[in-house]
Amino acid sequence: SRKVITILSKKALTKIQAILIAAVVIIAAAVAVYFYMPRPPPLEKEVVVYGIWAEVEGENFEKALDIFEEKTGVKVKYIPQSDIRTAIMTEFASGEVQFDIAIIPWAGLIKELAKKGHIEDLTPILEEEGLKDKLVKDLLEMVKVDGKYYAIPIKMSVKTLLWYNPKVFKKYGLKPPENWDEFISVCEALKANGVQPLAAGGKTKWTLTEYMEAFIFGMHGPQLTYDLIEHKVEWTDPRVRESFELMADLIKKGYWGEHPEAEEGVPQFTRLGNGEVGMWLILSAANVFMSQYFGFAPGEDYDVVRWPNPNPKAPKTVAANADYVIIPKKAPHPVAARKLAAWLGGAEYQEAMVRMKGYLAPNLDVPLDAYDPIDSKVILILKESDAIVPDLDDACPGEFQLVIWSKIQEFFANPDNLDTILKDLEAEADRIYGG
Repeated sequence: SRKVITILSKKALTKIQAILIAAVVIIAAAVAVYFYMPRPPPLEKEVVVYGIWAEVEGENFEKALDIFEEKTGVKVKYIPQSDIRTAIMTEFASGEVQFDIAIIPWAGLIKELAKKGHIEDLTPILEEEGLKDKLVKDLLEMVKVDGKYYAIPIKMSVKTLLWYNPKVFKKYGLKPPENWDEFISVCEALKANGVQPLAAGGKTKWTLTEYMEAFIFGMHGPQLTYDLIEHKVEWTDPRVRESFELMADLIKKGYWGEHPEAEEGVPQFTRLGNGEVGMWLILSAANVFMSQYFGFAPGEDYDVVRWPNPNPKAPKTVAANADYVIIPKKAPHPVAARKLAAWLGGAEYQEAMVRMKGYLAPNLDVPLDAYDPIDSKVILILKESDAIVPDLDDACPGEFQLVIWSKIQEFFANPDNLDTILKDLEAEADRIYGG
């Protein structure tokens, strides 16, 4: 019996030893995995953002960022840039990037940066966060290169909206124009009563492109806009010339005042609210500038309607673009940058901004009741449109966008130089696009 017990004890001891050895092996393997397998990098405690929003827009943005900071513990350092294009291009050229995220509105420039390898592919963020199906598709497609998305739209801007002063219209018995004949009649009535019919803000240059785009798609439909962006048609095309000719006629009639090319941009908000000008074709952000920055009453001092197409057979079209998030290669805080980019593309951030007014969300999960009455009208104009086109100059290559700005200002200064200006535009487009 002792032999049996001894044998059993030895067997039990062998089993215990085997179990202990197995446990040691498992623990050793776990330790090896912990210490030697790659792990996600830690979340940095700071992220640096370059942006274009200042004044009221910038203040609202920083209020929204407080939510992100409280949720994550990451401090966001927001640095507004008066010339963000130069700021980021200078850093890319130097090879020493100081920002983690830049917010820029130029889809054309984003594509250039992607092709040159300066910015990260953000497709994984869109897919991991489920944002690809929640953001306005047209805006995403504008920043797609070789099947990859290199930016995330975080603010939508509807261009070519006709803002007007209701008090001035009421004073002179006018109604917001619903067609081209009514638009011309309103312009004539305003001019006859000493009110400049249309604001220009031409010293800013880009404000004049709003009119250019509206005349182009308002005369010949949305496809011509796409073809000009891709340089599939020439700027000397008869359809382009016809659109500019109609603008030239209105310039010569004085609808934009005596020197539209010399008007400062920002003061036009005050002039519209005070009734010095009757109408202004400008972007959706006018709501926040008019109400929050200049203190005008929505619905009383200013309101918005659809731009009436010169050609009644042309589809009801609006131009739209976005302010996009990009992340540079070699960002100082890449993990925090990706986390913030994902949050900015989400509904929580965008709804917070919408509720502070003057902000249109490309994220479709933001509820309609988050918008104020003026922005609700803008959303309705967008929904009732037959076509949405990219902002023409924003979607062009960055270098050509600057050419457009220069030439449109020259055109408003001297519309009789139309043929030369269009030839110059075509020559520069041919050079920049490469034929």
